[in-house]
Amino acid sequence: MQTEQVVLNGVSQDDIKRIIKDALDNFKGIKPRVIFVDGSYLYTFDKADVPFINKYIIEEMRTGDIQVEEEERLVWRNPKMVQWHMWLERWCMNETVEIYGKKIKPLKIVRSIDRVPNPCLEKVARSFAGQDFNTMAWAAIGDGAIAGTNPSPSDTNLANEVSRINVLSEDNGGDLSADGNTFYSVAAFDVATPTSNTPGFTESAIYDRDTPPVGSTIVPTMGEHSIFDDAVPHTSGSDAPGVTTFIYTCGS
Repeated sequence: MQTEQVVLNGVSQDDIKRIIKDALDNFKGIKPRVIFVDGSYLYTFDKADVPFINKYIIEEMRTGDIQVEEEERLVWRNPKMVQWHMWLERWCMNETVEIYGKKIKPLKIVRSIDRVPNPCLEKVARSFAGQDFNTMAWAAIGDGAIAGTNPSPSDTNLANEVSRINVLSEDNGGDLSADGNTFYSVAAFDVATPTSNTPGFTESAIYDRDTPPVGSTIVPTMGEHSIFDDAVPHTSGSDAPGVTTFIYTCGS
């Protein structure tokens, strides 16, 4: 058994090659042979659709990890997570998806394709050395970045963070999983998330820790940072924002 491949509509091989080239150009000294390319989807759902989304996350995604035999070895897969990724692509094409009998489409959805920031690459190196195994379980959204700009490889914070949640500890907060060599983070923020400033949420990130208290010397590691081409507005009590991030491992 092998899960289906997700097609990123509108993203060509040349786009991925450009991202990898830009990442390599930013390195000084020895060039890495492995590059992590990431993508994120930022969206809002009407509050009437939220129970159906949360039900899928809790009952399908969180129980979807399986081991399948591929090329004479066992590989971890999560077909339910891949199905969610396919739905996201359909939603980007302005299509409707039926979930538990309800036809659902986000109020708005945008996508960004980029590379992971340097702190994440450093974290991977530390994990190989047995020095850092903190889970990238925290997801954040913000409204301070200018839509259409590019995140910096050295970023460590959002321009204006509005909310950060632990996707594993919240009752409906989302999920973390891997399908082969693809990492997934799905963050389902609550309907009560503070209203975004005008024009809306413009950036997202994943971290290995919660926001540290004032005066703390602890600096959470930013595993991914996306700035989107367009803002996604959110009104507290009316809709629920969400972010899905995937990270591909690419050879350079």
